[in-house]
Amino acid sequence: MKLQILILILTPNFKAMLPPIFRHFSYIHSKMVVYTYLSVILSSYLMIFLLFWGRVSIEHIPTLLLNTSNRRQAMDNYQLPLPTFSSAYLDLIDQSNDLVRYFRMINLSNIYPVVNRCYSSSGPKGYGVALFLSRIMKVKQTFVSDRILAKRLSENSTYRHLCLLDKGITPSHNTYNTLRKRLGVDGYAKVHVNFVNEANKAGLLNPYIKRLPKNRRKGLILIGDSTPIRSYCSSKGIKQDDGSWLFTDPSVSFGRPHHRDKYPVGHKAHSLITITGIPMISIVSTRIDSDQIHIFPLLDEFKKRFSSLSIAYIVLDAGYDAEEIHKSIYEDYNIIPIIIRKEMVYPKGFNTEGIPLCDFGYPLMKTGIDYKRKRSRYHCRKICQKDTQMIFPCSLDTGGFNLYTRFKDSYRKYGPATPDTIVYKKLKPFRTAIERGFGLVKENRYRMEYTNTYMGINNVTMHVIEHDILLTQDIIFEYNTIRKISPVIKV
Repeated sequence: MKLQILILILTPNFKAMLPPIFRHFSYIHSKMVVYTYLSVILSSYLMIFLLFWGRVSIEHIPTLLLNTSNRRQAMDNYQLPLPTFSSAYLDLIDQSNDLVRYFRMINLSNIYPVVNRCYSSSGPKGYGVALFLSRIMKVKQTFVSDRILAKRLSENSTYRHLCLLDKGITPSHNTYNTLRKRLGVDGYAKVHVNFVNEANKAGLLNPYIKRLPKNRRKGLILIGDSTPIRSYCSSKGIKQDDGSWLFTDPSVSFGRPHHRDKYPVGHKAHSLITITGIPMISIVSTRIDSDQIHIFPLLDEFKKRFSSLSIAYIVLDAGYDAEEIHKSIYEDYNIIPIIIRKEMVYPKGFNTEGIPLCDFGYPLMKTGIDYKRKRSRYHCRKICQKDTQMIFPCSLDTGGFNLYTRFKDSYRKYGPATPDTIVYKKLKPFRTAIERGFGLVKENRYRMEYTNTYMGINNVTMHVIEHDILLTQDIIFEYNTIRKISPVIKV
């Protein structure tokens, strides 16, 4: 190869055979000068190649240029067509950059099958997974609108690399409207199910928690609640003749007054999360709807999406404290409801805590719950024998006094998890975990209400599911990096 190059240089018409960029140099007159400038050109393109592939940083360019053999010669007589430098290099090689580490840990197999089915294989190749990754970027960086997201992608090369958009043009803002139409609520839900299954494989849905009772049912412990979402449309509506209000977005309505909202107009997100804070199901309704009417659709949707998972307990606040809910959750879904009780009045023969009394007025002790026969057993502790005020002897002193309370009499008062049971006392403090989860997606970590620029139940539902996906991925990321199981409870 070297001999061929030498023969080529020795030919008389060697200068005419050079490319135009070399013939432009008026002072190329010797073989040594040709070798010198040829090495400079090759070194420059080699440096650009290494810079493009992440082998040389931008800060090394002055050093490399000053170390060339012709650094003292004038270099203003020609210009080289250099490719565009990538400003994402320093971010991509930074080991402490959490955003880069976060996106590199996203399992693309959770997204690709769903997105691939929603787009036809014919025609030009679209954005595919990259488009959904940019949706994750929007929530992660709290961009207010799709237009701002498209602008940030076009301006920031790091964002483009992380979203796999560095090889082509960036999507425009109306492309995301097409994505929502193609995927729909079902498509977003399938992506979320894949992320939840990944968390389940890591053991994050039902980990070991020391504070939980050891003698409990096998299965998940879910927590349910709702949170308001302010509307994107104007809160000034037109009152109709029937007393209802008409807004620009017909899916919103007035809700209960809230100290944060002067005009409580919008939607309401109903959710079920695990005890570790992983969102499982979220549905959106108009704000005037009661929480009670959406607990059963949540459970039905859970059975539809996660048929292989079973629920052992569900923790709810006092807004769900109704006899019908207590009974249906246990009878129809085989789930023990841990519902915060409102004030209850017990009949004669019970104390204020719902514990039955013996004939002499002494409280009995619960010795067990028979879930098959749907009853609870109470036994006398014979504390009357130690009472100095006891006048008449107890007729049941030999065998003790037993009493049964049955679920059918009242699931609220005598159900499978009454306030005096251990499992109720152990699980009740975990109810506030869902409120801390709502705080993460709405205020402390993300801005679900602030970035809600959508109208319609379906669009707002997809917006909520996007935040559920991000919170699920956050828990997976924190577990893989620092072994933290939950952001909402102390484990």
